[in-house]
Amino acid sequence: MFDFRFAINSFPKILSVAPTTIVLSIIATLIGLILAILIVIIRERKIKVLDSIAAIYVSFIRGTPIIVQLYVVYYGLPQLLVALRGMGINTNSNGLPVILIAILAYSFNASANISESIRSAYHSVDYQQYEAAVSVGMKPTRAMTRIVVPQLITNLIPNFSNLFLDLIKDTAIVYNIGIVEIMAKANIMSSLGFKYIETYLDALIIYVFICWFFAKLFQIFEIIARKRISHTQEFV
Repeated sequence: MFDFRFAINSFPKILSVAPTTIVLSIIATLIGLILAILIVIIRERKIKVLDSIAAIYVSFIRGTPIIVQLYVVYYGLPQLLVALRGMGINTNSNGLPVILIAILAYSFNASANISESIRSAYHSVDYQQYEAAVSVGMKPTRAMTRIVVPQLITNLIPNFSNLFLDLIKDTAIVYNIGIVEIMAKANIMSSLGFKYIETYLDALIIYVFICWFFAKLFQIFEIIARKRISHTQEFV
């Protein structure tokens, strides 16, 4: 029988670690966004050597499961630091925080996926608008910031929202490296009373609410961005 009392009592305890999930997702996404912009610049400008490296990197990240990437960083980073120390570089491989490892792994994952979304959003902008603005005397930098970038951001928001929500859900596996987040706490609570459906249902409700909240937030951002584009284009 479903134990409502156990589910209700477990809910606030599982909810208490939700900030870990949210903070990890936000930090990883922000770092991933910065890396993604660099990747896009390299690939769009066709920078020699770096272009090929960036393409391979994106292909590798997008073609492997996040849990594999997490394990590679978790087990590989300490060994890399040891190797660097053997080469005379002062590094400390002891006591490397697992949260840092998780942030790095998820940042790498986000960077590849976001970079492809940025490239797609960039190519969806009508480039003739930029050329027309430059032809009538607008500086290229101003034309880019006033015409291309606002439309790029607006086109990017839906895909960016999906990637962020996917990242939130993907954090459910970080308990494999010892981080106590929503799923890990649900497993801990369920093991105390051997009541798994109750705690997993609690986790499900929390994930649904978090994803719903951020989905609505991105929808608001998209509406604001589209209104600003319409207002800007009237005065360009």
